[in-house]
Amino acid sequence: MLSHSISHSRLMRESTERVQTALQSSDVNEQLIARRILENPAAWSQWECEHSNLMRQLANCGLQRAQLAALKHATFRLLHGKALFQYMRRSEVRGVARKQVMAHFRPGRSYVNAIVAEHNVYLRKACSYLCTSHVGSTVVADPTFLDPMQRYEELYTEYFNMYCNTLVETPDSRAVSQGALLPLLKKQLNEYRWAILDPRRAQLWLRREAEIRVPTGDTQRLPALGARFKGRG
Repeated sequence: MLSHSISHSRLMRESTERVQTALQSSDVNEQLIARRILENPAAWSQWECEHSNLMRQLANCGLQRAQLAALKHATFRLLHGKALFQYMRRSEVRGVARKQVMAHFRPGRSYVNAIVAEHNVYLRKACSYLCTSHVGSTVVADPTFLDPMQRYEELYTEYFNMYCNTLVETPDSRAVSQGALLPLLKKQLNEYRWAILDPRRAQLWLRREAEIRVPTGDTQRLPALGARFKGRG
């Protein structure tokens, strides 16, 4: 792990190189995000300005420990910020239900204007998320940006999706039942957040979590909470 803080110029250089690399990524979603940002001069200019401001905040932290903590907090915010459009794109919610969800998070806007704006926000935040994840895992070489942060993203996506499902008016009790699981998911998220921010104190907890989630000879990884619920029909 680096023993010194990283300058703004290097943070930006690493970020722009990561965006360029994403064009050749085996991950189709990464390719799409990078292409949409790079092919549109206005989108690139806005992303570069926002990302530069974010990287300057990190560079101004001074001490390496403070910079790393700020990088983790920034990565959390970016992850949270791209969740709404991800939900709208991937969920099976359609029609009036989609409008209900969007109206909850973006009140006062027409649905069309809100979804267009949210798509633009998603692209910029997802692009910056690629960059901060790269800086954390590759440049700083902090292991918490690997499995723990990836697991946090999985849990947050599940939590956010389940929360959105509770916003949709439905004749059955599924939303109510899913809502009852939200406190448990939030507790798991808080545990992972704590472990990512303070990995030294969380070493035993992280090791235990990793062991639980590794499938062995006659065990399988437990399904997500939402999947378990759906399976009960």
